[in-house]
Amino acid sequence: MLPGVAVPIVIVGFGNAADIVKCLTALGAQRSCPKFAVFICENGGARAFDALTEALSSPGSPCAGEAASVDMDAPVFRRVRRFSLTAVGAPVLVGEARENLGFPGGVNAWLRLFLEEPGWDGVWVLNPDTWPEPDALAELVRYTEKRGKGMVQSRIMFADRSDITSSRGLKWNKLSARQTGVDIFAPAHPPPDPDDLEGRMDSPTGVSFYVTRACIDRIGLMDESYWLYWEDFDWGVRAKAACGIGYAHDSVVPHIGGSSSGASGRRARRSVAFVYLGNRNKLRFVRQHHPGWFAWTVFVSFLKTGEYLAAGSPRNFAAAVKGLVAGLRGEAGRPDVASNEARL
Repeated sequence: MLPGVAVPIVIVGFGNAADIVKCLTALGAQRSCPKFAVFICENGGARAFDALTEALSSPGSPCAGEAASVDMDAPVFRRVRRFSLTAVGAPVLVGEARENLGFPGGVNAWLRLFLEEPGWDGVWVLNPDTWPEPDALAELVRYTEKRGKGMVQSRIMFADRSDITSSRGLKWNKLSARQTGVDIFAPAHPPPDPDDLEGRMDSPTGVSFYVTRACIDRIGLMDESYWLYWEDFDWGVRAKAACGIGYAHDSVVPHIGGSSSGASGRRARRSVAFVYLGNRNKLRFVRQHHPGWFAWTVFVSFLKTGEYLAAGSPRNFAAAVKGLVAGLRGEAGRPDVASNEARL
């Protein structure tokens, strides 16, 4: 950790240097917020790491000067380079993961190092394909302190729309056996009643959320057995029970959505990784948090696999079935079936 940093910002990338450059440019415009540093886990291997460090060293980059090598007692990283965010002087550390750790593994790789150090108040977990508005971090911290919550999400906006939000959190729908957004496509204004909204949320969304150190101390790190998809929902549900969750309406974060995860809205275009892991990990989530609904979830989920055939995607139909079978078997971690298409 770095002395004096109150909020580490953690970003997990997978060969999407252009997204990260844009995100860092937005972070350089943050104002009236605690001192922060940015920690990036590059999951995409040596070429992706080299492309990212080259992009950050190039003219016009939000980072200044040459990259400096960093010696760290962190065997999970093959290489670590240090930059500086020109506009605010914040350190930016980029680590090359020795293997694709998945999203929770990438976040935890940095969090394990932070937990050994004093002085920081909370961590901001941020998707690389976002560009937070200037008050995003300040409003996350303000809302967390005002409402006494342990995990708080930003207002996630579409990249090309300023009048509606994508959602205000996540909720588990037992009857339809699916994860849904709270207030999907709700008008950006007026803001919702926080007491009402927090009662309807089961979890913040993983696109942009702030979690306090005290909350992490209580609930532990992200569950790496999910590897990708549903890990944010699991962490948020645990946070709601132990620390409280919330929604900071004035922390505005536009988000492209699915740029590195293969989570396209159309079923036929979704990646095999998204379909397979989404189904496998859904069963894992229900087994852990709603065991009484497990049989029903399995039944409904198998019925829904037919939607991929109706959409003209036998490949994704097969991935969905395989994912459910893997979930029934209790499989976890990085899957072989999606290894060639895994993102993040």
